Amino acid sequence: MRRWLVLAVIAAFLFVLGFIGWIEFFDLAGKSVSIFNLFQLTFGLFIRETFFPGFAGILNLADYKIPLLLDIARIVAPWITLSVFIALVLSLLRNLTTALAIRLFYRNHIVVISDDNNSNYLLNCVRLDFPDSKIVLLKDAKIQDFSCRRLEDIPVISGSIEDPSVLKITAINKAKHIVIATNNDSVNVRLLRSIEHTLSRKKNKMNIEIWLQIEDFKSFETFKGYKGEDSSMGTDVHIFSVFQRIAADTVDRFSPDRYADTTDGSQTEIAVLGLDTLGQWLVLEAAQMYHFANMKKLRVTVIDSEIENKVKGLLRICPLLKKVIEINSIELLDFLQMNSPESFSEVSTCFIAWPMVEEIEYISRKMRQLFFNSRELLDNPAIVLVNISSYLCSEIMKETLETLETIGITVSSPVGISIKNEEERDSLAMQVHNVYSNLSQKELELEWSNMNDYFKDENRYAARHLPIKLRSLGLEAVPIDDPREAVDFKEILPRSEQLLAQLEHNRWLARKLVNGYIHGKKLERKLRDRLKIHVDIRPWEELSEKDREKDLVVLRNIENMLREIGKKIVPVER
Repeated sequence: MRRWLVLAVIAAFLFVLGFIGWIEFFDLAGKSVSIFNLFQLTFGLFIRETFFPGFAGILNLADYKIPLLLDIARIVAPWITLSVFIALVLSLLRNLTTALAIRLFYRNHIVVISDDNNSNYLLNCVRLDFPDSKIVLLKDAKIQDFSCRRLEDIPVISGSIEDPSVLKITAINKAKHIVIATNNDSVNVRLLRSIEHTLSRKKNKMNIEIWLQIEDFKSFETFKGYKGEDSSMGTDVHIFSVFQRIAADTVDRFSPDRYADTTDGSQTEIAVLGLDTLGQWLVLEAAQMYHFANMKKLRVTVIDSEIENKVKGLLRICPLLKKVIEINSIELLDFLQMNSPESFSEVSTCFIAWPMVEEIEYISRKMRQLFFNSRELLDNPAIVLVNISSYLCSEIMKETLETLETIGITVSSPVGISIKNEEERDSLAMQVHNVYSNLSQKELELEWSNMNDYFKDENRYAARHLPIKLRSLGLEAVPIDDPREAVDFKEILPRSEQLLAQLEHNRWLARKLVNGYIHGKKLERKLRDRLKIHVDIRPWEELSEKDREKDLVVLRNIENMLREIGKKIVPVER
């Protein structure tokens, strides 16, 4: 692109020189000429070398002088034309050789389909998950046909991603993994259908994992139950959201119980500044994960412009959310005009998820001002800026980030998230599932691979919450080779068993409510999860002893589960 821009600028400059030169030439010759002919003659400089003695004869000029500007233009312009021609030929050859190389030599590779805005970020994510695999990047571009270039060792194809002929250039039918990740959920779904249709015509079926990006919460949860159009095709479809993964990682890393006492009976409160897509995911992840030993409903203060409309939008996505958390909304202008910190005196952690990069320093500083009087020193990360500017292709200046860190704001900059779930977390989630299945490791891995992402997530959220339960007892899970001595958890558990079981039920109940489940009579599992009616959607106090026992089973097997993934339980280091 830069080469074409340089050639265009030089050509335009030479055109102006030539045009002015022709005007001078005819003035010196005492001849008049129309504007149309001047344009025609100037364009002619680029396609032929003007032979001035012959040209002068045509004009009946006994004597003539070629102006310097015209002389420069007539000599250089044909070379620009030749350069453009050579560049076009080379570009065509590059396109053909790259497309041929992919078709001939790429097998079991990864095809990443994205638009221009997030392609670099996604490449970081894919390299994180598949460090040794070949990658082909297909970028959406509103051009006819396609073009190719290389980004380091990765062939980059630009073209209409919904054109089947462009998709075929990526050797998509020979790929091992396909990542569909434009910023438009509808386009992503259409691409999935198109790819499934293309793969259905393959004679030799092979297992292909397709990772589909969906950012809308409702669509995200709906597609979590989708494994592929036809199991005989060999496709295994997984759903992911970049914003959900960033939000989940942030919520886990900066959980309030890591830095404050959440066992004293007081309500836990967090704040989220910015309620666009990332802010919504932060609220929803916190609603599902922040269930502590205080047994109090989480209070979430949300701040944004037109906040009432944005809260209504969030409740349209998740109508039962207020059964899980308390929501306190503050209009952005009111927040910016605040001088006293009373509204945030009980906030343990504030997440800044502001989408406009140019306003982040100002917005973040305002939040720090409100915290300053009550908490001059922020030893714990009370204010966390979730920096996703690299995903948005709009980097925050290094000086800005340094300034924010200097005044006590913690900057969390996820340079790449795992499109697949983290192996360690999935390993623990598999063990949670196996508490009820009691399978051998081989059988467990097979059953896990056949589960859709919705049911995997049920176990993943339970696994993610285990560290919170352990921290409520002053414990943590560490690698087996940690020098600290392991505690006897079976001796500790009976003293807190009922508390932890109630905590697990609260977490499970919150997840179900966030996903739209309501209480009803007991149904067959398939119908239950399609209707989203569950008999246990009720407070802990109303559960029977048999139903309460379900929450105790996992707790009693924590040591065994952790041992299976190479971990042990030790006291938390203070």
